[in-house]
Amino acid sequence: MLRFEKNKLERASGELKIIFDSKEITDLRSNNPLRAYPNDDGFDDIQTACLVNISGGVVSGDTHHVNVTIKDNTKARVFPQAAEKIYPTYNNLTANIRNEINLGSNSWFEWLPQETIIYDNAKLNRSLALNAKSNTEALLGEIVVLGRVASGERPNDIFLKDKIEINSNNKLRWMDTILLNNNLRTAGNSLARLNNCNCFFTIIFLTSNPEDDLDALNNMIEEKSPHDYLSITCVNGVIIIRGIYTNPLNLRKKFAEIWMKIRNNLRGLINEMPKLWWI
Repeated sequence: MLRFEKNKLERASGELKIIFDSKEITDLRSNNPLRAYPNDDGFDDIQTACLVNISGGVVSGDTHHVNVTIKDNTKARVFPQAAEKIYPTYNNLTANIRNEINLGSNSWFEWLPQETIIYDNAKLNRSLALNAKSNTEALLGEIVVLGRVASGERPNDIFLKDKIEINSNNKLRWMDTILLNNNLRTAGNSLARLNNCNCFFTIIFLTSNPEDDLDALNNMIEEKSPHDYLSITCVNGVIIIRGIYTNPLNLRKKFAEIWMKIRNNLRGLINEMPKLWWI
């Protein structure tokens, strides 16, 4: 007779490793539920890989580890196929996502996010670490949506620890952690925190020309709604742009606008987002 241990569920332990050189993806290894596929929209853009979570979401106790290496003199981009859903916790367990990027000399890399949707009673500990060599530039981002906004969900009890770390030539350039730990309505009502917004983004631009790029971005970025809030600053050659919004669709449009201005106006790359990113 089969016996099942009460209250014990299988948990995903996904790992993905991908390596780009100047011409192609040279190594790609993964195990369930993570996958990656080359993505070419025909725009003559930089090398791109699309990440896929075949399980359809992340639940309590899951662990994901993504490791991306970009060799010297290489331009590459990675983005997920769809928004990542973080489901309610079971047995009070926390999901863990660890993303590591190793960027070679004289290279450019984009970590282009989709939304991470945090359900009520979900727990997520996530980190994104960039380790860059000399003469490199990178454009990285994260997008967080608090609750299933389309369904009217306004979560209160969530745990989110979201850490981003930027290292260059083995020196820490910038690090920040967003922490939301239950009682979300208090943070939502605070003018210094969420200010009644339910979604936010971070864009990090590691640039070799921070002063000129900061001036250009300040001139290009305009706030268009009194209910949307943007900030831009520069720390140790790292430009950080943050926005908090009441409408995820407005956030997404503004995020794409800023992203394309950086890659096109400032770096001469194609003024397009991947087609899959819009679906």
